[in-house]
Amino acid sequence: MAKNRKPVSFTGDEKFRKGACHGANWFLETTRVLVSEGRDAKEISKHLEELVGIMAEWRSGVGELPDGNPWDWSYRDLASVIKERKED
Repeated sequence: MAKNRKPVSFTGDEKFRKGACHGANWFLETTRVLVSEGRDAKEISKHLEELVGIMAEWRSGVGELPDGNPWDWSYRDLASVIKERKED
């Protein structure tokens, strides 16, 4: 890691970092749930790839997505988005 980086000093960077932390936590919680359900590594990897795609769509503002942040969506809304992506 670069040693010459300065700490966060403006609001935009703070918001980005907060969002990144929420997204990472969402991935971690999702992985834990999938493991507890007995899913194998291939299934977990595939599901996380779907979430990466959803995050990219959400960030770019394209497509029909539920309101709010993806990690705050209900399981029903998230399942609906995943299903729609598979149908396309």
